[in-house]
Formats: sequence, structure tokens, C-alpha cells
Amino acid sequence: MAQHNERAAAKPRERGIRNLNPNLIGNREGDGRHKAPTKVGDKWLVTGSIGSRLWNKSAIGILNEEGNLLTPEEVLFCHWHRHLPIPNKNWLEDVLKVDELLLHRASAINRIREPGDILVLVENSNLNYSPESWALRWNRGEHPTKSEPLSEVRWVNNSSEINWTSIFEWAKSVEKNGRLAEILVVDGEFDVTAYRLKITNPRGNLNPPSKLSEDDFRIILEGWEQKIPSGNGFWLPITPDSMPLPQLGVPQASGIWLAEIEKIWLDSILETKNLSEIPEIFGELLERGLWPRPGFKYGCRWRVYSNEISSQHAPWLIVPNSESPKNWNEACLAARLAAGVNKSWLCAIKINEKISFIELCRWSPGKA
Repeated sequence: MAQHNERAAAKPRERGIRNLNPNLIGNREGDGRHKAPTKVGDKWLVTGSIGSRLWNKSAIGILNEEGNLLTPEEVLFCHWHRHLPIPNKNWLEDVLKVDELLLHRASAINRIREPGDILVLVENSNLNYSPESWALRWNRGEHPTKSEPLSEVRWVNNSSEINWTSIFEWAKSVEKNGRLAEILVVDGEFDVTAYRLKITNPRGNLNPPSKLSEDDFRIILEGWEQKIPSGNGFWLPITPDSMPLPQLGVPQASGIWLAEIEKIWLDSILETKNLSEIPEIFGELLERGLWPRPGFKYGCRWRVYSNEISSQHAPWLIVPNSESPKNWNEACLAARLAAGVNKSWLCAIKINEKISFIELCRWSPGKA
């Protein structure tokens, strides 16, 4: 019996499946049965007590003199969870013919509202918000009439392409509004994964290149002048104990081995040359007092420390914009891997001649 219960508890859930209720179609008579909504423009009017209750208790729709106006995705959510009939048996097919993303938006709404959080579409709100936002979110137990929204929300398909510069600018504008930036990713099973984006400012406690003395640079320069090609990098005859900038290169065979990117950065410092994106980001990390090391094992350019490597695990995994995930399938994989090793995943972007960082992490609706 115990084994049977264990197997039952371990049964995987069916993802994203929500059926229409055949007993909630049209305006059939019945005790406590609600009236089906009627079309008004591009929305659906819900009349009677349920209309006001949907807004007063759950902040669904937008009230007018006749009742409560719902979008098609709100109608679906209320059909699934508030016993609201759909207008007729062909309603879903008819709406899908002119709105092919209805099921995806309904799944996104369901992901937030099913655990109890409040999601209000921006078209139903008179609050300020970023033009790219789709909805505003409140925590469970809150209401738009009593408190400000906690976040602004967008939804995307899992195969949608990502423009990290655009995502950064959106997150920046949302944070300027005093809110969190959240994205709901709808996959091919209509399952929804929630992410938060955060403009972040990683800093470390190590000595940056700008604080090196002339004697320090002399040691590095002497080693640089004696560099020997080694694989896809260079070996410098500088003992690790005497290296003034230990964040540069990797100790190997009683010397320092530099990768090509590190060689390009050092070359620019010693000979004042302009840098391309990746060496420039590498230099920015050093100047922030951070210690970047290869992130190959984690599927990224660098794992990055804020202190001596021997004193901590790397808090961050960082990729340059040019090597960042190109769609949400790839972004999900990167964020999940980072979470699995207790690290934060950051994308480094050059905007207005400045290197900035944006963090992507998963979160669970229904939890603060």
C-alpha cells in the first residue's frame, strides 16, 4: 500500500491542459448558473452579480455602466476558474480564426492567476507603464484599488527571438517605474515558465588594473615581452606568486597562460589599442574588482568571482551580448543551469559606450 502511494505521489502532472466545460456553454437555465458574456466591440460583456464580483474580488476585466468587459483570454480564464459560460459551442474556434495567440495569452494569465496573484492587462489599467509591457501584477491578497503593482509583465513564445539590448531597455524603464520586470514564456505544451529581469551591478574586492603601480606594470611588461605561443594562447614566464594582477590569465607550469581574449586586452593596455566587445567586457570585469575565469563547464564565457578564487564559489556566470542566447529556449537552458549551480546568470551589454549587465532568473508565481 505504501509503495502504491509513493508511485501515485510521484505521478507527473499533465502540462498545460485545460479543457472547456461542456456544461458551461450558452445561456442554459440552472440554479446559480451565470449568463454567458455578449460581444461588445473586441471585448465580452459580463452582466449580473458575477461581473462586479470578478472585479471586486479578483480585479478581472474593466467595469462600465453595463457590467464588466473582458478580453477573450479573460473569458477563458473565468470559464476555467469562475464557472463563466462561453457564449456558444463555436466561440473558441471563431475567436481563434481572428486571434491565433489567444490560447497562449490565456495560458500566461492562468500561470499568474491560478496561484492567486492578480494580473491586470495594461489595456484595462489607467496606471503608467512601459509601452512594451503587457500586464501589471500584484501579489496574492492585494488589489489595484488599494496598492501599487509589484511588477510589469510581458509574455513570449519559447521560440521567440531575444534582442538583449531591447530587453535591457524595457527592464530599465520598468525599474524606473519602481517595479520588477517579469517575463512569462509559453512553451509548446502551453506550460508557462516565469522569469525576472534585473539590471545589476556586479562588483568585487580585488585590486583593479587602474590601481597597479609602475613596478607592477613593469613586471607584467617584462613577462609580456617574453611570451611564447601556446595552443590558442600565450605562456608568460611570470611566476604566479609574483603576478601583480592575479585575475589575469591562469597559473600553469610555474608561469601564467593567457587566452587570446586576455592577450588582446593586455595588448590594448600596453600599446593603447581599441578593443572589440569581448576583450572590452573582460577589461570591465577586471576594473570592477572581479576575477573572471573560463566558464566552459557552465556553457558561458566566464564564471566570475568577487574575491580570491580560493575563498568562494563564483557568484556569477556572464556572457557577452554577442554570445548570449538567441531565443527563449536557449535562455531557459542558461538560466536553469545557473540556478542548478547556485549562480546568477548575467548578460553583458554595451549601451551608450558603457558596459551594463542584466540578470535573468526563474521565479514562481504565487510566491513573493
